Amino acid sequence: MKKIISTVAALGLVMGVAGTASALDFSMSGQYVIDGVMLNNADGNDNSISYNAKSGGFDPYNDDAGTDSAWLHTFIVKPQLKVNDKITMFSELWFARYNVWGNQDDAADGQTIDVYTLYMEYMSPVGKIRAGRCVVPPWGGDFMSTYQHADRLMWWPSFVADPFELLVFTQKTTENDGYNNNDDADNDVYEIDLTYKTDKLLLLAGYDYYNYKGASDDNAPSNYDRQQHQLRAYGVGKIANFTIEGEWGWRFGDFADYDTEIAGVQEDQDVDAMALMLDASGQFDKLDVGMMYFWAEGQDDDILTHADADVTAAMGGAGTLEDGLGDDFNPYYILTGDLTGMLNSDVFNADPNMTTSGVNAIGVHSDFQVSDQLTLHGAIAYAWADTTDMVEAAYGVSVDDEYGWEIDLGAKYKLLDNLTYEVHAAYFNTGDFFDDIAKTAGQDSEDLYLLSHHLTMTF
Repeated sequence: MKKIISTVAALGLVMGVAGTASALDFSMSGQYVIDGVMLNNADGNDNSISYNAKSGGFDPYNDDAGTDSAWLHTFIVKPQLKVNDKITMFSELWFARYNVWGNQDDAADGQTIDVYTLYMEYMSPVGKIRAGRCVVPPWGGDFMSTYQHADRLMWWPSFVADPFELLVFTQKTTENDGYNNNDDADNDVYEIDLTYKTDKLLLLAGYDYYNYKGASDDNAPSNYDRQQHQLRAYGVGKIANFTIEGEWGWRFGDFADYDTEIAGVQEDQDVDAMALMLDASGQFDKLDVGMMYFWAEGQDDDILTHADADVTAAMGGAGTLEDGLGDDFNPYYILTGDLTGMLNSDVFNADPNMTTSGVNAIGVHSDFQVSDQLTLHGAIAYAWADTTDMVEAAYGVSVDDEYGWEIDLGAKYKLLDNLTYEVHAAYFNTGDFFDDIAKTAGQDSEDLYLLSHHLTMTF
């Protein structure tokens, strides 16, 4: 607890200084979340619901897997120091991230404070400049995004006038040249975004250039460059009481451009991966109802027989579409849950069979505001694989593309202005995709259900 107490004391000291110095303005926001979860057919390990273990969530391939249940909590503090009317410092401190009650090591977890972000914003004569360990919020929507952090130098030019906004930045993903002899082994990203925004319409277009040189300077015959491009588009439009939202991404370029090619064994490979999401909804008094479809490309079977075949999987893996299904995309409690380990997951790795096979999913969702405090939620979805070629080759059997059906029910109650309680219940009827794979190990697949509740305090 010493580090936590010291940090809180330091923040209090800064607040005191800020209160007495007219040039400084200190503020702080954040949230504390308590989660209680139960997964009926999970991995069954004693520590499966653990951020550090990275190996948990549902196991639909084994009907003998045990039930996992746990209490977890997360605590985030976001200090902000306004030095003057031109300069502001931002930070984000995580005192806990999905830490499991009853499994917290005081030395490893209880006294560890992670500085997720630390950056400065300068309102310069040529526009806003942000530099440092920056927060990386969802790009456009959350379909292809995961809330994270990165070392960036960002610029919003002031010569671009409303309703347009331009952003350009460079990101240092990996630095290998600053402290050893790898002269050309850094991984960098360069991005440009253009936004058009009015009261009824938001359009966002982005281009990324990925210059990955981490494997090009190790003096080995397998040296290669990975230089890729990514195009993204996002839009939200409102007409009367209807809203249409869409997001699309395409990754292309070199997956591996080898220094030395060996015919049939080590040949240059490209990446060509795509994902798409469409959501149409309508607001009718206190009822919000809509329909969503999303698709993320699976791995083409050419990679099984051609040394130079394209990498087409949009989800997971090196060089695939950046967060082809982002961890922050959570329309369904099980298929896209934070702790379920299916298509995506904040805590665990996603199911590799599913990420390799890609996904098509269609569903309806609704929210009904019973009162100012109480909102009810419901959703029904059906999902199937984009392609099963790779899993069929891996398991040696024919695999059906049906992932299955999911039904969600939820409720959110506002206890106070800054205190909210939620309860979730979900059932997933596993399809033949899981059953066909389970039989290769002499097992049977199992339907899944989840019960959870969440208490969130914001400040």
